[in-house]
Amino acid sequence: MPSRRADLTETVAVARPIVERIVWATVATAGADGEPRTRIMHPVWFWEGEVPTALISARRTPVKVSHLEQNPSISCYYWDSAHDTVAVEGRTSWVPPERVADAWERVAAPEPPVGFDPAMIWPDGPTDPGCGFLEVVAHRILATPAAREGLLWSA
Repeated sequence: MPSRRADLTETVAVARPIVERIVWATVATAGADGEPRTRIMHPVWFWEGEVPTALISARRTPVKVSHLEQNPSISCYYWDSAHDTVAVEGRTSWVPPERVADAWERVAAPEPPVGFDPAMIWPDGPTDPGCGFLEVVAHRILATPAAREGLLWSA
């Protein structure tokens, strides 16, 4: 289906229910060599504000750290068997250590399955040495419900 440009409010009205139903996204990053890597992650989106933002629980693996140092762009792609899709692209950065506890609380605040308790990953809490979060600031959203026109917003 073709897509058309839309404002953020209209695009979020279509994208949000799809994202909050699917919750798991294929997330792609690319390093300096341009080679992409994908992984399944659970971004928790915050739709209020000037632009949507997300927090993603993430271990600081060498590949993720290297990719994001070289290229902070990220793509989150949601798909389900009904063929509803949402692609969110943005810039990402690691949440600094002094804000990890706040990120933890924000990820846990929404009702499941949108939010979740990060203790299932890090039982020792936000002070666990492996605990990390990525913060994403969206700059492009393409929401395409099955067999309907897609809506494209960009900052």
